[in-house]
Amino acid sequence: MKEGSYELLDPRGGTAMVSPRSKDALRRVDAVVFDCDGTLIDVRGSYDATIMRTVALMTERFSGVSLDLEGSGVGGRLILKIRSTGGFNSDWDTTYALCLFAGAAIERCGSGAGAERVLARLEEVVEDFASRNRLAGHESVDRYVLRSGLRSGRLEELRTSLGYPGNAASSPMAAAFDQVYYGARLFREVYGVAPAVSYPEGLIDRETLLVGRDDLVRFRRLVGGGGRMAMATGRPFVAVKHTLGRLLRFFERGASVYIGDGDIYPVLEPELAAFRKPSGASLVRAHERLGAEVMLYIGDSAEDRLMVDDARRRYPNTLFAGICGSSFDEEAQVRYFARTGSDILVRSVDQVPEVLEMIRGER
Repeated sequence: MKEGSYELLDPRGGTAMVSPRSKDALRRVDAVVFDCDGTLIDVRGSYDATIMRTVALMTERFSGVSLDLEGSGVGGRLILKIRSTGGFNSDWDTTYALCLFAGAAIERCGSGAGAERVLARLEEVVEDFASRNRLAGHESVDRYVLRSGLRSGRLEELRTSLGYPGNAASSPMAAAFDQVYYGARLFREVYGVAPAVSYPEGLIDRETLLVGRDDLVRFRRLVGGGGRMAMATGRPFVAVKHTLGRLLRFFERGASVYIGDGDIYPVLEPELAAFRKPSGASLVRAHERLGAEVMLYIGDSAEDRLMVDDARRRYPNTLFAGICGSSFDEEAQVRYFARTGSDILVRSVDQVPEVLEMIRGER
């Protein structure tokens, strides 16, 4: 991590960066809200791998071209670039973007083109798409395809075959994604039906925790004990519960928002739509329900950073800690979070309690 305008601290696990102008507010943090994916849970082998496998499955089914996004090492970088535009908290939206961009790359390369050439063209398309903020998710993708000249009859056929936007009941793309991610047993538990394609073990079981019980106890002590911790995540509750297990008891359910529940249960979608990142609505709700004076939000993505700016319009004392070590490109995350004036930059969430203790003079 580079110093720039930040003060460097040395907690366990590596260097941390703290904005000097934020130190007084950081001393007064009395509530903490967490993102989940990439913050509490490492999802590079689960959600991110599911995106890559679903894109490969859908594009090969449609065009016959096999793209190994996972094995080539390209997929992680492409996902990070799309997410860096700020409007892709939904992994279905990210999958949709890569499916369409892959279809466009295949068409531009022509029949008979090898996978290596198609992947190179795909990288060019994603690089151009990510050259500016795209805050409307799948709608941003459709507008880009139209305005960049990528739209064609064949690409429209691909878009129709994806059936997106839609959920696992209406969209073949969303259904394939959830079948790969959840696996047969959990898919049946979530949706009440057997998956069309049976994956005995879902990639969700690859997930590992980035936080432990002792870390959460430490956080709880720092905010005065009791219920001043919550979660604001695009993940559905069933997936949070599956991986976090008993650690869920540290988070106030009434102050937390599980935006992905709207994808699984359409009746909840109208209510949860207002909370979709980068909206700061979930942080405003947490501020009010936790009774916070100074609230710290911890996240790992561009939309997490942007939602803090949105929440500050209502509650200026909302701070942001950026997690950089769970990214496919850690240095790019450091540059982004530093450039956007984040209050703390760390490699992992378990460093944050020690950073706060150091700022408060407790270590």
